[in-house]
Amino acid sequence: MGTTTLHRRDAMRAVIEASRSTGDRVAPWVGLDALTEHFDGEDDLLVEMHREWLRVLVGRLHRGEIVAQRTPANVRDLYDEMGAAHPTLRGILDAHELNPALWEPTAREHAMLARIAGLAPEDASTEHAAALGRSLVKQRIPVQRSTLR
Repeated sequence: MGTTTLHRRDAMRAVIEASRSTGDRVAPWVGLDALTEHFDGEDDLLVEMHREWLRVLVGRLHRGEIVAQRTPANVRDLYDEMGAAHPTLRGILDAHELNPALWEPTAREHAMLARIAGLAPEDASTEHAAALGRSLVKQRIPVQRSTLR
């Protein structure tokens, strides 16, 4: 990992900390040098924040378990658990979900979740898998859980 990457992560974490302390999820970078020094603009910062979210999410998905054995309920619960563990990061991303810079990375994230949950086969189009993944994490419909443990 290069020095630039480390500086970008430190700057991004400074923005998350500013958001945590002020409660501002829309523009916590205002007044911080982090945006202009290390990023090409808000979009670049938001994409880096989404990468951080993916690092957190994938790290938890892979922790000590075989990813292929997850159910939709497991994946949704894990997504909610990570959102609760990282409310500021998730809150900033949610506040900017309509930003076009996040559309593609978010679609890839949702497609990954749908595949891991067994809702979309590996050969499904990204668009189809993303729609299934988005439904999984956005809708609060009951998910059948196994009674066998």
